[in-house]
Parts: sequence; structure tokens; C-alpha cells
Amino acid sequence: MIYDLLIVGGGLVGYSLALAAKDLGLSIAIVDAQDPRAEPGIVSETRAIGLSYGSCRILEKLTVWQKLETEAAKIQSVHISLQKRFGVALIEAKEQGLPFLGANVDLNGLQTILAQAVLQEKSIDVYAPYQASDYVRNKDLNQLILKKGEEEQKITARLLIAADGSDSVLRKVSGIESRVWDYQQMALVTELCFNRALEGRAYERFTAQGLMAILPLGAKRASFICSTDTPKIKAWQNKDPVSFLADLQSIWGYRLGRIETMGACSTYPLRRIEALELYRPGFLLMGNAAQTLHPVAAQGFNLALRNVMVLTEVLKWALDHDRDYSEESVLKEYVERQKADRRKISAFTHFLVQRFSETRNLGLNWQTLSLCGLEWLPGAKSALARLGLGGAQKALWI
Repeated sequence: MIYDLLIVGGGLVGYSLALAAKDLGLSIAIVDAQDPRAEPGIVSETRAIGLSYGSCRILEKLTVWQKLETEAAKIQSVHISLQKRFGVALIEAKEQGLPFLGANVDLNGLQTILAQAVLQEKSIDVYAPYQASDYVRNKDLNQLILKKGEEEQKITARLLIAADGSDSVLRKVSGIESRVWDYQQMALVTELCFNRALEGRAYERFTAQGLMAILPLGAKRASFICSTDTPKIKAWQNKDPVSFLADLQSIWGYRLGRIETMGACSTYPLRRIEALELYRPGFLLMGNAAQTLHPVAAQGFNLALRNVMVLTEVLKWALDHDRDYSEESVLKEYVERQKADRRKISAFTHFLVQRFSETRNLGLNWQTLSLCGLEWLPGAKSALARLGLGGAQKALWI
């Protein structure tokens, strides 16, 4: 069988794309390194992911948000501050004319719901657990080589989508080069429990210890993320829980209440990876394979989800006009349509890392003035809010 659309990568982006494209009349297959039909194991840690309001609306269109909404922690406002410095900015949903700014949801739960929705679609075939190792382009078709242990399988498709992560195998196989920024930083993620609820307010604070964010998870729970120099993260990892919580309480004060407990900590290195090209004939990069962003503004998946919708619109346009949806001119049209969004969000996150997370410069007056400007200058907060939303509130799917 020759598939019209073959998606490699069963993560959030791959499954979202399969659901978005399912009504185009194309034969679709998705390759997942993990088997979504297997019984889930015991999850030792809670990982949350921040969704913009626009992303929530996209997931609603994909009939996924309805299954998430009851457990999602909706964010009504974002409080941005500098530790021990004058200058605070508060962005509120009501000021932006939105019911909420975004939501914090369980990452594993979102992944499971997306995978289950795909498995229920008879028009989508799922190959799992398989690893993509190579592909060959021949006569306008892509032959993908899959491996599972010693077993090897080949699948043919007209359009091959690589959504196989930051260290994409298919990106390397295709010969597409990438630019890498190693921030020499790590992120530390854990869950905190307070003595009172955060009531829908998220907090971001630039501190001498690094950039920190606290996002509500519901009730009195919140997810905590800190990104800073690798030695500082390792030092924090070596602290006992009592000392760790005491440090956090000192940094945040008692505006949020008293921090009572914390969950298990996980860490990962921080890099920005940007593919120098996004397509080859019949081949396209998506998600982290196309660009991996610093989590400073939680924009990675939100950007990718908008790209999913843009690609679906372009594929529909090609089909409606009897065009070959896998030809270079169509793929170029997709790249052009999402170029501004990609460039803007990549530059925005990189700027925040380079400027605000330089802890040695935390005392510079321009940082204080920047936050004051957000609060006082007409339209400044709305501009920042629109940037965080990626302009998605104006898109056709909203």
C-alpha cells in the first residue's frame, strides 16, 4: 500500500497532525516508537505542559480539548517580576477580551488522549513500536525503513512528515543541516503543593538563581520549572527537600502562600535547534525536528500546533485545486505561511534567554524599565499577550 501521508513521530505533534488531516480524504499512517495500545506503566513524575488559549481552541476543533477541560488548570493571569527589584507586569485575560489566557495540563494525559483519538480512527494506521532508520526517495515516492529489534519493515508514502523530535533521525538522513545554540543551561521540573490555591494565576520570576515559573495545576498544586546554569541546577538537585523548599520560599516570599511539599525532580539540558531548511521533495519537518525552543515562554508545542493547522489548510488548498500536495511548490507555500510565526517566536524566546536570564546582569535598570514599560505603556501588554498567543486568535480555526 502507498500512503498519501506518513507521519514519523507519535508525540504530541505527530498525533495532532494525524487528527487535523483525517478529514482530507488522504490515507494516513503514523509511526510511533512507543506502542500507544500497551497498558500504561506507573508514572513516577508529573509533567505539565502550558497551552495558550489559541492552542486550547485548536484542540477543541480536534475534539481533544473537551476531554481535557475538566482537569485542565485554566490561567486567568500571568504575574511577571524581577526578584528584589522594582518592576512588575500583570497580564490578565479579561484585559485581552479572552475567557482565559491558557491552561496547564498533564503532559502524559494529553499524549494519551491524542493517541486514543487516533487509534479510534479507522482511516489512520498506526505502526508501533517501530523506529524509523532511513528513507529513500524514488520516482516521487518515499520508502521508509522501519526497525523493531531485528525485524525490518518498509512503508511507501507520497508525503513523509518527520516529527521525530529534536535529534531527528530523518532530518539527518535527508541531509538538512541545523543550527544549535547550547545555552549551557538545564531545566529542573517538579510539582509543588501550597497551603492555598493559586486561583488561576501563573507566576514568572527572573532571579539570581535563574528563570523560574510557577503554574497552577488545580486545587493547591502547581508545576515549578527553573532554567539556569547547569552547575546551579546540579547544586539544587543535591539539596535535601527541606533546604530546597526553604530556598524557594525565600525567593518567592509568601505572596503565593506557604510551600508545603514538593514532588520528584527531573532535569533536562536546554538547547535551541533550528533546521536551516524545512523540506525536501515529498519530505517535511515538523515540531521539534524543525525547531526546538528554550521553554522560557512555553512556546514550543503551541507554535507546532499552529503549524499543524497551517499545513492542514495548505494540504486542503492543494487538494481542492487538483495540485500534487507533495510537490515542492506546495510545501514551499506552507513554509512561507508559517515563516513569520516561526521567526517571531524563535527570536522572542531567544531574546528572553539572552537578556533576562543573564543572572549576572539582573540588576541592570533596563530590565526594570522593561517590566515597567509593559505595565504603563499603552498597548504594550496586549502586544506581549498576542506574541504569547502567536496571533492564533485571528486564525481561521479560532
